[in-house]
Amino acid sequence: MRPKPKSLLDHREFPVLYVDDEPENLRIFELTFKRQLSILTAQSAAEGLQVLNENPVAVVLSDQRMPGMTGTEFLARVREIDEKTIRILVTAYGDVETLSVAINDGQIYRFLPKPWDADDMGLTLRRAIEVYALDRERDALLWELTQLNTISRSLHCQLEPEPLIEFLLECAHKELGFDGASLLFFEADGERLRWGGFAPEASEIHDRLQEIHLSMANAPSFVGRLSKGETQTLRVEDLSDLETPVRQWVTEVSADEIVVVPLIGKKDVVGALTVDNRSGGSPFGADERTLLDGLSIQAVIAIENARLVDDLRRSREQVLRADRLGTLGTLAAGLAHEINNPLVSVHTFLSLAPGKRGDDEPEFWENYHALACGEVERIRRLVSTMSRLGRGGGAGANGAVGERESVDVGELASEVVTLLEREARAKNVTLVLDADPETPRVQAVRDHLHQVFLNLLLNAVQATPEHGKVRVVVGPDPERPEDGVCVQVNDTGPGILEEHLERVFDPFFTTKEPDEGTGLGLMISHQIVADHGGSIDVRSRPGEGATFFVRLPVQGVPEPR
Repeated sequence: MRPKPKSLLDHREFPVLYVDDEPENLRIFELTFKRQLSILTAQSAAEGLQVLNENPVAVVLSDQRMPGMTGTEFLARVREIDEKTIRILVTAYGDVETLSVAINDGQIYRFLPKPWDADDMGLTLRRAIEVYALDRERDALLWELTQLNTISRSLHCQLEPEPLIEFLLECAHKELGFDGASLLFFEADGERLRWGGFAPEASEIHDRLQEIHLSMANAPSFVGRLSKGETQTLRVEDLSDLETPVRQWVTEVSADEIVVVPLIGKKDVVGALTVDNRSGGSPFGADERTLLDGLSIQAVIAIENARLVDDLRRSREQVLRADRLGTLGTLAAGLAHEINNPLVSVHTFLSLAPGKRGDDEPEFWENYHALACGEVERIRRLVSTMSRLGRGGGAGANGAVGERESVDVGELASEVVTLLEREARAKNVTLVLDADPETPRVQAVRDHLHQVFLNLLLNAVQATPEHGKVRVVVGPDPERPEDGVCVQVNDTGPGILEEHLERVFDPFFTTKEPDEGTGLGLMISHQIVADHGGSIDVRSRPGEGATFFVRLPVQGVPEPR
C-alpha cells in the first residue's frame, strides 16, 4: 500500500485496527470513528495478529490488560510483522515502568489513557496516519530514486540505439513493474509517429500494433498534444471519444489505462514512452506518473546521445571516404605521368618487335624485352596500389573496419614513396626511405595504414622547400623493439609553431591556404593509428622541420565482434 501525495488527507485510505477484549469498547470506537476512518477490530491478540496478516494496516491500537498476551507484548509482535505500522497503547492500568519500557524500546508511538476522549483520540489517530503515510511516501521516493539512478547509469552506458531501446523497455516492464511498455518516435517530418519497440517482446498484440499508423492526418488531437509535450492518459471508459487509430490501440492492448509520456529533447519532442495496466492492475497514481516523468527525462538524454554517436560514426565514415577520394584526386595527375613513362618503353618495344622477327639481336630481345616487362610490372604495381587505396570505408569506434592481415610496414612505406616520387621531383625535393629489414610485421588493415603514410608523406613533401629532403625511417620501436614498430617521417621544412603543435590533430585545423587543405588528414590518421592500438605524435621547432612518429603494436588490437 503506497500513499499518494494528493490524498494524504483522506485518512480513510489507511486502515486502523483496535484490539480490546471488551466488546463494548470496540463498539464505541467503531461508532465514533467509522465515518472518518476505515476501522478494523479484534477481541484478542491472536485475532488481531490474524487480521494483520490478512490486511494492510496503518495504525494499531491495543488495550494493555488482555488474556493470554499483554498489550505491550502484542504490539511487540506487531512490530515484528511490520515495523512501519504505528502502534498505540490504550490502557487504564498502565504503570510508569510498563509505559517507559514500551516507549523506550520503540514498541509504541504513544499511549492513551482510558477512558479516552473522542477529540483527543481522533487527533491522535489522524496524526499517526499522517506519520505512517509520510514514512511510506519517503520509502517510496527513496525506492524510486534508487531505481532511477540504477537505470540511468545503465542507460547512459548504452550507445547503440537498438540495445538502448530494448534495455529501456525491459526496465519499464520488469524493473518498474508496468504490465506493458512501448516507444513511439516522430518521423523526420514531425507529422507521423512510428513504433520503436515493445515490452514484453513476444506478443501477438505488438504485431497488430505495428499496423496502426498514428499521424496528424488521422489523429490530430493525440499527435498534436504529444508534439506540444503533454502527458496523456488513454482510458477504456473514454473509448468512444478517442480518435480511430488511438481507439484501435487501446482496444488491442485491452488495458484500463495507457499513460503516454512525451520524450522532450533539446529542440523538440522526439517521441513518447507509453505504459499500461493490461493485466488488470490499479489505475496509475501520482507516484507512478512521477516515476515515469523521471524515467522519460533520462531516456531522452540517452536516446539523443545514442543518436549523436550514431550520426558521428556515419559522418566519420563519410569523412574518411571523402579524404581518401581527395587524396586520390591529388595523385591522379602524378599517376597518369607514372603510367605514361613506362608505356613509352612498352610501346617502343612493341613497335620495333615486328621488324626484328628473324633477326639475331640478343641485346634487343633480351635487354629491351626485360625492360618492357619490368615497366609493365611497374604499371601493375601502381594500379594495384591505387586500387587498394580507393577501396573500403573508414575505421570503426573499437577497431578499424576491414580485414586485418600481416603487413610489411617497410614495403608499405616503399609503395607510398613510389607514389609520391613525381610530386617530390616536381618540387625538387629528395625522398629517402630507410627501412630496417628486421622490422617485425604488424596485424593491421593494410589500406588504412597506407592512407596514414600517404597523408604524412604528402604533407611533408608539400611543407618542404626546393632542394629539401623528406626522410622516412621504418624499424623496430626503440621503446618496445620486440613487439612494436616505429615509422618516422621527417622533413626539412619551416617547422611547426609551438602554439600549433597541440592542435595539428584537431579536425579542420590547418596552416595551409583554404584551397590547399581541409585539416582532416592528420585527424583521420590519428584515429586510424589509435584504432590499431598505436599512437602518433609530432616533434618540431620553427626553422628545423618536423618529424612525425607513428608507433604500432605488432599484434594490434582485437577486431570488434
